[in-house]
Amino acid sequence: MNKEELDFILQEGEGLKIEFKESLDPKSMAKEIVALANSEGGRIFLGVSDNGEAKGINITNRLKSQIQDIANNCNPKVRISIKELGNILAIDVAEGEDKPYACSSGFFMREGPNSQKLSRNEILDFLMKLGKVNFDEQTNNDFNFPRDFDKKKFS
Repeated sequence: MNKEELDFILQEGEGLKIEFKESLDPKSMAKEIVALANSEGGRIFLGVSDNGEAKGINITNRLKSQIQDIANNCNPKVRISIKELGNILAIDVAEGEDKPYACSSGFFMREGPNSQKLSRNEILDFLMKLGKVNFDEQTNNDFNFPRDFDKKKFS
């Protein structure tokens, strides 16, 4: 990515695959990483205000290590790559291959320019859409064998 591409992204603003963060807040960063991994992937630009103003940030190895630790502490770990663009960090978050992803604050999904926390029912729907929960693999705790077993139907 070059300066012209960055300027174009800053002009376009936040969206489904783009998030701006002025500074590092570990809890907020974890939420955004998980939301992007659960969606289509995307980029987080650290050192940019919500209105797209490039404020910059002091980039250190410690900062990059903190960001990598946040991604590694998601469940499961989220694959990211970090690039320096002057005094702005671009964190590329890959679309997750083992969805759903969670952080200590819960499960999040990207909806337009926002990351929304998923409710219990939304998590269940998400799991069903991913094919992680199959009807025929679920246990029916109300079934009583041999009382509920019908040999004729089984045959």
